[in-house]
Amino acid sequence: MITANKNKIIMKTLHLKKLKTVVSFFLLIMFTSLYSQLPAPVGRIYDQAHQQSFVLYNDGMMVQDGNPMNKGLAYHDPSGMMYLRLPAANPYQKAFFLDYNRNVIEIDYIKGARIIGYSDIQPPPNPMIKYVPPIYNPNVGIQTANGFQPLPDQIVDVDNPYGNLMITNEQNAKNCYDRSVGFNGVLDKQKFGDCMIENMAGKKENEIYRCVKNASSPEEQALCLVGTMGGTNERRISASLLKCYKQYGNDYSKYPLCLAGESSDPELQKLLSCVQQQGSFGQVNFMNTAMCYGASKLNMNTEAQIVVQCAVTSGGQPYVFAGCAGGQLMSRELDKCLTNGVGGDSGCFGKNNDIIKGLNKIGFELQNQFGPNNDIVKTWNNTIHDIQYGPGKNHEAVKVFTNLGNELGKAGNNIGKEIKKVLPKIKW
Repeated sequence: MITANKNKIIMKTLHLKKLKTVVSFFLLIMFTSLYSQLPAPVGRIYDQAHQQSFVLYNDGMMVQDGNPMNKGLAYHDPSGMMYLRLPAANPYQKAFFLDYNRNVIEIDYIKGARIIGYSDIQPPPNPMIKYVPPIYNPNVGIQTANGFQPLPDQIVDVDNPYGNLMITNEQNAKNCYDRSVGFNGVLDKQKFGDCMIENMAGKKENEIYRCVKNASSPEEQALCLVGTMGGTNERRISASLLKCYKQYGNDYSKYPLCLAGESSDPELQKLLSCVQQQGSFGQVNFMNTAMCYGASKLNMNTEAQIVVQCAVTSGGQPYVFAGCAGGQLMSRELDKCLTNGVGGDSGCFGKNNDIIKGLNKIGFELQNQFGPNNDIVKTWNNTIHDIQYGPGKNHEAVKVFTNLGNELGKAGNNIGKEIKKVLPKIKW
């Protein structure tokens, strides 16, 4: 019995020793892990203007020498113009930065930027892109009211040169006309033109037109168009930069203040750099901005290229825009609205609608080529009927003309000739 108790005591003692060993080993691992993760100093930042210095640690924490309670986190500058945004009481009005040349920069929303110190920290290479103007083909472009506008080689699709026709029916035109006549019986031409654009163009085309019409400068126009032509992220970053532009204009040195609350986004930084650097090469414009930022991130198909160039050169004038983007016959039809009214035998979009006449001529040539029972002929003629008499807007229906135009317009026969007279086109 005594021997059995001794054995139990010995077993318990051995068990406790093993447990202590395991616990000690576990605590050693924890201590080593914690010790190895302690932040390490990266270097010092010297604020000569305020006679103070700070140690920057690799976790982003900055601690003042001699005053450890004065500390805060440094972040990558969301604008990309500086390396780090340093702690500040109100970073939207006065903020401090470390630039890529190791200078400590103070930016005041009224006084602007000044160097107030230096650092012994070695920043990485400046990631801001170096703007290179795109190469335009002088023989490929769009005929606008301001002359021939060439396009960059990278975005031209020679297999799909035709854009979307702008057209509406007589009833929509009458509605626009009636809404645009004042109490004195005089037609408000601008109001009528804007209403017609809204009815003749698609959603994206209308957004492009409004960007140009409402912009106060080429920079604002370019940023708005990037948001319109891009995806969700482009809309977000262009809105952020438009906010900064309205606050500081071309004083880009203050943009880090405006963007202090943003997260670091390489796309935002690239777009800002594209717009900022264009100034040294001449006037900012959307096409240069798109090529710099990345045309593949934007909807830059043929239809969009035509609409953008026509909108930009129109300056937001609806008749100029429609005459350029809507096809050769659109300008003539809109002129009839102003001189002869809407509908009837002589008014616009009525019985003698020049655009419908042009489309019918193409239908006639298609029938001569393929016969009356051919599917292409039927589709073409049915679409003309839908545009004239169908309810609602015709933004989707006109894509039938665009697609068939791209398929058949290359031919040197009468079909190709008639298509060129009606549909908007990139020329070369």
